Parts: sequence; C-alpha cells; structure tokens
Amino acid sequence: MAVYKIIWSPTASKTYIEIVRYLKSHWTYREAKNFVDRTNEVLDHISKTPLIYSYSKESDAYKCVVAKQVTLFFRLKGDYAELLIFWDNRMDPEKLVL
Repeated sequence: MAVYKIIWSPTASKTYIEIVRYLKSHWTYREAKNFVDRTNEVLDHISKTPLIYSYSKESDAYKCVVAKQVTLFFRLKGDYAELLIFWDNRMDPEKLVL
C-alpha cells in the first residue's frame, strides 16, 4: 500500500490557520482542538486511502468534509497529496477557485 506524503499549499495553510483562529476566538478551546484533531485524522486517511473521497474531473480535485462547516480540497500528484484549501461551506461557492 502506497502512502502519500501530505504537502500544504500556502492557501491551505492560510485557510486552516484562519479557521483555527476563528474557532479559538468565537468558540471554545475544546472546539478548536476537536477541529485540529479531526483534521489530523483526515490527513491520515488522505495519506493512506485518498481515493475514498469524492473526485471532480472538472476541478481535478478531491473533496473531503472535515466538519459540517469545512471542506478540504486536495489533489494527488505522483507520490504526494497537495492540500489546496480549507473551505468554509457557508461561503459563496462561486468564489471557490481551485
């Protein structure tokens, strides 16, 4: 079984940090920790079994629901998975550019 290396794009890093900061300032430490833990769990799944997630040929990207409000988009390139963006599902989908 191949294990994919996880690569964070600058946009993925930025949007992840924004979400964690938002949770820390508007929710509780526990909520922020739960999101971080869930993200780590998802990244483990992506590294081992990325093909279980929905794929869009149009955007050449996979999508994974991290939490009800957040979707992670990623691409497979060779032996690594590139994280593209953590998307707040409440935002206008027309603004999503991969």
